[in-house]
Amino acid sequence: MVNVKGVKASSLRWQALVMLVVLAVLSCLGRAQAQSACTAGACVSAGPRLVSVDSTQSPILNLLFSALLPGTSLNLSVADWNSLAGANVNLNALLTQLNGGVTVSDPSQVLNTNISLGQLRAAMVQVLQADGQTAAANVLNVLPLGVAGTSGSIRLADILQVALPTGSLATVRLNVLDLLTGGVQLYNFRNVLTTPTPITVNTAALGLNGVANVRLWAQVIEPPSYNCGTVGAAFHSAAIRIKLDLDLVQGLNTGTLTAALNGLNLLGVSLSNTSVSADVLHLQVYADVARAEGSISAVNLVGNAVTLQARPGLVNLYVGQISDATFFNRSTVLTDTALTTATLTNLSVKVRVGVVLLGAPVPVADITIPIAVGIRGYATATPGLQSASFTGPYPQTRTLTAGTVSAATLVSTLVNSLNIQLISGNPQVTLLGSVSLPLPVADLVNGIVNTLLTPVRTLVNAVVTPVLTAVLGGVVDNLLGLLGIRVGQAVFTVEGVTQACAATLQLVKDLQPTSDTGRFNLSITYNGSTVGSASNVGNNGATAAIITVPGGSYALAEAAAAGTTLTRYASTWQCTDQNNTVVSSGSGGSFTLQAPAMTATATTLVCRITNRTRQADLSITKSDGSGTYTPGGTATYTLQVVNNGPDAVTNATVTDTLPNGTTLRGAWTCSATSGSTCAAASGGAVGGNAVNVGVNLVNGGQATISVPVSFSNNPGAY
Repeated sequence: MVNVKGVKASSLRWQALVMLVVLAVLSCLGRAQAQSACTAGACVSAGPRLVSVDSTQSPILNLLFSALLPGTSLNLSVADWNSLAGANVNLNALLTQLNGGVTVSDPSQVLNTNISLGQLRAAMVQVLQADGQTAAANVLNVLPLGVAGTSGSIRLADILQVALPTGSLATVRLNVLDLLTGGVQLYNFRNVLTTPTPITVNTAALGLNGVANVRLWAQVIEPPSYNCGTVGAAFHSAAIRIKLDLDLVQGLNTGTLTAALNGLNLLGVSLSNTSVSADVLHLQVYADVARAEGSISAVNLVGNAVTLQARPGLVNLYVGQISDATFFNRSTVLTDTALTTATLTNLSVKVRVGVVLLGAPVPVADITIPIAVGIRGYATATPGLQSASFTGPYPQTRTLTAGTVSAATLVSTLVNSLNIQLISGNPQVTLLGSVSLPLPVADLVNGIVNTLLTPVRTLVNAVVTPVLTAVLGGVVDNLLGLLGIRVGQAVFTVEGVTQACAATLQLVKDLQPTSDTGRFNLSITYNGSTVGSASNVGNNGATAAIITVPGGSYALAEAAAAGTTLTRYASTWQCTDQNNTVVSSGSGGSFTLQAPAMTATATTLVCRITNRTRQADLSITKSDGSGTYTPGGTATYTLQVVNNGPDAVTNATVTDTLPNGTTLRGAWTCSATSGSTCAAASGGAVGGNAVNVGVNLVNGGQATISVPVSFSNNPGAY
């Protein structure tokens, strides 16, 4: 009887504890090499920042909103406006509310969506109520922002530029009145595409003495732009054009003009019985105010400081006439060439012309002369660039003043530039008595006009100057002030300081065991170009850390250096962040990774390709199921090969030589479990004495070889 025992192959095992310790140490080393890629930023704006609204500003705010929103009429109280001026809305919460309550990873998803003023108002109300600012929420609810006249849409991206991650916006709070004013300006810009509708101004409410009737047109030529960005980010207030149509209470002092003509001798004739009458004075005044603008020149996160380079806007004032098609054309750059002379008033001058005959005065004719008083003038103010430094806490507001440029100086310049013209019409001549003399009517009219020109200029300046001062300084400048762009001044606000970080990425090589002598080339590729590499490195070799493009796709890979064969290794990869949290993993020596979006804090990604020397625990069991054999008999042996891992086995060869006296009585057969294979399904022939077959076994796989044999009758064969 012959006993046949199983044969077990030896294998090398590494302890799991050692592997974990090595991984942990290398992970720390890899993170130490990475660098952050954070850029300091700030949220800034040019425009209004009203801490409170007084009784003089309240009616102008009502006027402003009514002018910019066609078909609406506002009559909020001082207390109402102060409720809005004193409230702040969290920008991150507002974006979330506009997104249906779902937090957005990219602010542009919300900012680029078309919404109505009513939707903006509703989102602001929700955020204010959640924040306990119910007074401001209640005032917003009564604003006529959902009526038919305001059914157009806006897109917040047109006024709010956000180049910082959503998470960094959690500390940014925007003033409710500022944001509302910006939204209304944007609405006007996008939806009032033709000459705007004029509104009638309540002169009593505004304290406009000397003005009987006022109509006002207002159009936003360019909406404001608030910016949450890094150094170099630009921002600006709105650019706006305003037209005023005025009827003055006080006319010209015609008594002065009459006195200037009475008794005047012209061309040998005398003037008597003079009378002068005048129509109501009518003024057309235009204000073209370019945007106040600036940019972030420095941000110091440690010092919580921001420096801006900024300037108030260019201001042009005009008196005269500009066609609406030109003035309200957003694509037209206005200059004084667009300004023509407008009629301020019409005079009717009546004089009697007489001559002296035989020592006695003789009346010859009565002449009536229509004279139009024309007016034209303009003034320009160009502020210079200034530097302004801010130090928290934020929000913090600064008003920059352009030196000598102010409403008062600009009005003075405008008045001094006024060109007054007297344009006569066709005179009516009525002859008197029987004396018929040739009259030089044209020359007489010219003489009368020239005589009146100087006193008319004096009278016009005396009447128009206080009106222009009241209208431009008291109404237009104050109205512009509510937009943060007074003549020669501009309001700039730093809303908050933050940072934006792109992720860094590094590729590290791990070898198991660490003493393995394999050498490798590592690479990080972006858009087909290698952006990080390391050549001929061993265990713990690494590329330099690179700064990623947020959202970009990166290819990471290893390649064998000279003298190294990859097939002898089992390769896996894993990427972890600065908190040692696994963000992605897999098997193999190459993979792709998408860089994360910008975040408010530093993100460090370390990816490791681990090459472990392939290991397998193979066992072979051989048995025919019996402890004895009988000469001359038959049996079927079974060879069972099992791979206990941890790696797969490729092309392992199973060789078995039959004992003396034992030969094959037929072909052997081989079968394998799922995932594993035999190189041949059968082999050998009758009389043969060996089994030889290759097997490929996965971890846990097995192959079974059945060997039919015969035992010799000859005892000497054993």
